[in-house]
Amino acid sequence: MARMTARLVLLLVAAAWQSSVASDAHCQAGNGYAPNSSTCAQCGAGTWSAEGSTECTRCVPGTWSTVAGAGSQSTCTKCSVGTWSSQEGSPTPDSCQKCPAGTWGGAEGLGSLEQCMKCSAGTWSSELGATDDSICSACPAGTWNGVTGSNNRTHCIDCS
Repeated sequence: MARMTARLVLLLVAAAWQSSVASDAHCQAGNGYAPNSSTCAQCGAGTWSAEGSTECTRCVPGTWSTVAGAGSQSTCTKCSVGTWSSQEGSPTPDSCQKCPAGTWGGAEGLGSLEQCMKCSAGTWSSELGATDDSICSACPAGTWNGVTGSNNRTHCIDCS
């Protein structure tokens, strides 16, 4: 019986050791393995890590975060309406650029310039960072442009 008890104790100790080694293989929320290492380090601004992860995940394009050690994706803030950013893991709102003249951005979190909508043919706009198509002005009477995304009234040419 003593031999069986000793063996049971050894098995329990081995199981406890394996459990502690397995739990050390993951990091706390807001941390991930440092490059070329198995040591947990705080995630930098523009990234986040959930509990138990081994990597810091970059905020997706169209978002940014100034928070270091973030534990969830919710810390990634969307670029404001009328702006866009293709940068992954941006640590600052400065990566959000205004939609160019002749376009407008009607939603938060645009992840590419292509997501800025173009003013339709026959209209134009010189405004940067527009938030809706009301900024697209019709060409003057007797003129037209066949270009979408026109950024200058001079693109409107005489119909005659």
